[in-house]
Amino acid sequence: MATITLKKDHQFEPEDIFSHVTTYLPSYARPRFIRIQDCLDVTCTFKQLKGKLVEEGFNPAVITDLLFVLDETVKSYRPLTRDAYQSILDGRFRL
Repeated sequence: MATITLKKDHQFEPEDIFSHVTTYLPSYARPRFIRIQDCLDVTCTFKQLKGKLVEEGFNPAVITDLLFVLDETVKSYRPLTRDAYQSILDGRFRL
């Protein structure tokens, strides 16, 4: 998973991000999930606080931030809904 913040007046473009990661990253390094946050929690030495993110995982029932999943069948990132989350758990959608 990659967690990002967007610059002011910018939007998340799922197709553009998909194109970028598939062009520049090998398949094993592509983030399967992208989480968009308003701000990143950091320590006093500006290191990211990842413990809370790890605890929350990718469950859309727990996370209030926008969450997207890599979908190679449509060549884009798509919103991770509760139905999509359940299909991942059931093995109907493969990562």
